[in-house]
Amino acid sequence: MLAAMPDRPSSIAAPLDAPPMPHRAIGLGLALVALAAGAQGVAADPYAALGQLAQSHHVRPGDAAATRALADALMDIGAVTASAQTLGADADLGVRSRLAAQRLRWAIELPPRSPDPARRFEGIDPVLAALDALLVEARAALPPDTGLLLRLQRDRAVALLHRERWQAVVEQTDALRAQGDLPLPLYVQQAEAQARLALRQPAAARALYDELLARLTPAERAGAPATVRELLHGRFQAEAEAEDFSAAFATAEALAAADPQPFRPEGPRQTPTENTHWLDAQVLAARALSYADMPVQAAQRIAPLQRDAPALPHLLVTAAEIDAQLGLPRRAEAGIETARSLAPDDFGIRLAQVDSDVRRHRLARADERLAPLLGPGEGLPQLARVRSELAAQAGPRVQVDMSGRNQNGEAARAPTSGVDWGLRVESAAFQGLWRLVGFATRGEGTLDDEDITRNLTGAGVTAHWPDLSLQGLAWTQRGTLATQGASLSGAWEPDDHWTLRAAAERHSAASPLRADLAGVTADFASLGLRHAWHASADIEAEAQRMRFSDGNQRSAGVVLGTLGLLDRPHLDLTLRPRIDWQANTRDDTSYFSPSRAWGATLAAEAKHVVWRAYECVWIQRAVLTAGSFDQSGFGGRAVGGVLYEHIWRRDPELELNYGVEWTSNVYDGDRETAWRGYLTLQYRFGR
Repeated sequence: MLAAMPDRPSSIAAPLDAPPMPHRAIGLGLALVALAAGAQGVAADPYAALGQLAQSHHVRPGDAAATRALADALMDIGAVTASAQTLGADADLGVRSRLAAQRLRWAIELPPRSPDPARRFEGIDPVLAALDALLVEARAALPPDTGLLLRLQRDRAVALLHRERWQAVVEQTDALRAQGDLPLPLYVQQAEAQARLALRQPAAARALYDELLARLTPAERAGAPATVRELLHGRFQAEAEAEDFSAAFATAEALAAADPQPFRPEGPRQTPTENTHWLDAQVLAARALSYADMPVQAAQRIAPLQRDAPALPHLLVTAAEIDAQLGLPRRAEAGIETARSLAPDDFGIRLAQVDSDVRRHRLARADERLAPLLGPGEGLPQLARVRSELAAQAGPRVQVDMSGRNQNGEAARAPTSGVDWGLRVESAAFQGLWRLVGFATRGEGTLDDEDITRNLTGAGVTAHWPDLSLQGLAWTQRGTLATQGASLSGAWEPDDHWTLRAAAERHSAASPLRADLAGVTADFASLGLRHAWHASADIEAEAQRMRFSDGNQRSAGVVLGTLGLLDRPHLDLTLRPRIDWQANTRDDTSYFSPSRAWGATLAAEAKHVVWRAYECVWIQRAVLTAGSFDQSGFGGRAVGGVLYEHIWRRDPELELNYGVEWTSNVYDGDRETAWRGYLTLQYRFGR
């Protein structure tokens, strides 16, 4: 019976699909020999009696009493299959129910013959059908056997779990509770906890795991370490998915403390043997940090493991996922490809390849790699996630921007108050590379009670290769100033650390609105270089040149950096230093153009995850900026600002940003403060 073996773990992550063991392969004599050989510590009398009963059955094969006695003796020592074979067609409902339970264990525990996920239910389907048929027969029996009905329903709950019918598992366990089966046996409640995790009910799953662990006595914990590991692992998953990372870290460390050494002595000579439980616990501790968005610490935890075991596929994939979090997609891709070469049939690694292709903008290859997985992996949650992400990245998209600003001060050449609107539409990716772009923007400002408008409509094309991206746009401007413009920009990333950017614009839309009122246009060019150690530490420099149609020539430069100060679950603190410099050949223009000016600011950014449930996340972000701005002829003055925004992401398709910002700047020695509110909506339509 399954109830007698609570220490045998199961896992929704890797359902096994071995077919039932062929009964004829185990003859009665071989079964008895195997049982006798493994009977250390068991009294010899039961086996001696069994031998006598077997001899009697052999001499009198048609004697029903001798057959029943032998079958009962075999059942008493756990030889369920041999007992059922002895009875043949005369096997009663109780014997057949125990045989179904044994076949269920085989279906769960024996490794699958094929790595094809489409065949993952070949072993469990006939067992589930047998249990359903036995339940119908048991309910029709008079009088009904209550104990038998409970056992069959308990086993059915486990079978449903491995058939990945998660809601049916919950319904079956609820039915057992309604029938008074309290408390549920450990293995049944564990099946319910796993099903609730698959149903994305981490709080309910966590409560079930906590209850199961509390029910184990010290003696049971010592005698069933595999069960304790499985329960702790399940509780960790529930804690992580419920976003309680303090508890998840504690559970991961408890698992690591249970197996503190990478080797354990075995056999009479106490030979050091690899402790796979130690490695699993260490990998889980690294994953805990990764789940909590702490990739730097996760990389530090997994690096020595990867160094000592460089050819373990699952370790390579885990390290690659952490590298991707760190903003190192090429290194992640290399690790996943190596893992695939070591385990070519592993379904999870093949899915990781698709994920990597999406990160590396290899969308056409991602489609090719995903196609053969769709049929076999139908119903797998991880496949649905990867498919959804690929569809969102490859499909058409739209972005809407709205902002309004209110300037307060006496600066004669400060930016104007006004509103800005923007719409950008992109087609689905052609061949995974090219997109058509259409856009329209409207800018409005007021200067000395005179309205200024700038309406742009345009189109273009973008292309994104794994290491290179290009964008070409052309537009027509109407409003206060009528003109046409065009731009070409690109970025090259030769590796995970360096990025080279360049851009050129004819009649740039970045020129001030004040310039439009004076009939002045500007051409723009820039060249930038960035070095990133990882996602939380980088430095970037950019040189800019603007040539205005009124003869003014502006040279500008900016150096900025990112330095992560604090990386904790749900909270990141980051410093962003910045230095700006500009020089203009004319300082008598209607727009702000100092002959010489430079500024140095330091921004402290706090990002807090207010709430997250799987793909859906709500983040609040606050930035405090302070520094100094020095303009030739006017000296230096303090500048700064405060920004607060929300970022809401429902899924890979929909993202919404909105916020408010207050700034205090200096123009020609005059203080100017401004309020700005903004909203950005981005929607990816999928395919």
